[in-house]
Amino acid sequence: MATVLIVEDEKNLRDAYEILLTANAYGVETAANGKEALERCKRRTYDLILLDMMMPVLDGAGFLEQASLKTKAPQTKIVVLSNLSTPKTQAQILAFGVDRHEIKSNLAPKDVLAIVNGELGNPQPKN
Repeated sequence: MATVLIVEDEKNLRDAYEILLTANAYGVETAANGKEALERCKRRTYDLILLDMMMPVLDGAGFLEQASLKTKAPQTKIVVLSNLSTPKTQAQILAFGVDRHEIKSNLAPKDVLAIVNGELGNPQPKN
């Protein structure tokens, strides 16, 4: 079973992604900010991380910098789901080796499922 870490400060969105991915046979853990995500990444590796950029305590860029996932867990796919798309944000995302960046407000939950399925090599959603 592929495992996904959802790092999202908006509880309703985090819960919606968790319900959808769990219903489609993914193992899911969640974190409300980058600090919580760092703690989870110390305990295990994930197949994919869905990462928001704007969060309290530690933002997505801070998480990416401190986690060093492309060195410590190069097999982990990182998908940024954020409404930030400034040139500075894009440069940060590229510098950290993120696999994909999507504008969160343009996506329905089923779109997120399709992205996860595609990144993990399972292009056919179950629902």
